[in-house]
Formats: sequence, structure tokens, C-alpha cells
Amino acid sequence: MTFAGQPLTGATIDAWEDDDGHDRWTARALMPFGQQIESGLLEGRTKDGSTVSGAVRVASRQAGPRGPRTVLVELHGSGLLIEPGAEPAPTTPESETG
Repeated sequence: MTFAGQPLTGATIDAWEDDDGHDRWTARALMPFGQQIESGLLEGRTKDGSTVSGAVRVASRQAGPRGPRTVLVELHGSGLLIEPGAEPAPTTPESETG
């Protein structure tokens, strides 16, 4: 997986549909401490071989398990995770997602 073109270690992704029928998802991964990117494209291949891509923003940062060199980030996205090159689904602007 990559985030804004930078490699991520041990990324996990959870996806769901909220009560209003909007697709939501979150990813958690380790990033180098000095990497301060706040939003970008998450893309890569899942364990089952699917290739996914979607716009995300950093929702939180925590100390990583490897001491001060890594940070555990939680990334939030909305809309469907799509195959790269496919037409993206329309997304709801952040101001409308509450």
C-alpha cells in the first residue's frame, strides 16, 4: 500500500456503509515519524489480490510500536474504494459528512 506515493507498512482496511447509506472506510498503517502528509491517495493491493484506490485524510496519529521512528496513522475515506483507472464514485464533501 502507498499513501500519497509513500509506502505504508502493515496497512489494514475496514469498509462499511453508514446508516445513511454512504460508503465509508478507514485504514491504519505505520508511517515514518517525519512524514507529515495530511491527505492524498491510498492505493495498493489487498491480501486477496484486489487492487484498490481512494482519497483519504489523516484522522489521527499515535506513537508506533517501533519507538519514536514510526507513527501509527488512521486514515479516513468516503466513497467506494475503486480499482485504479476505474471511474470514481462521487464523494460527499467533508463539510456534509458531519
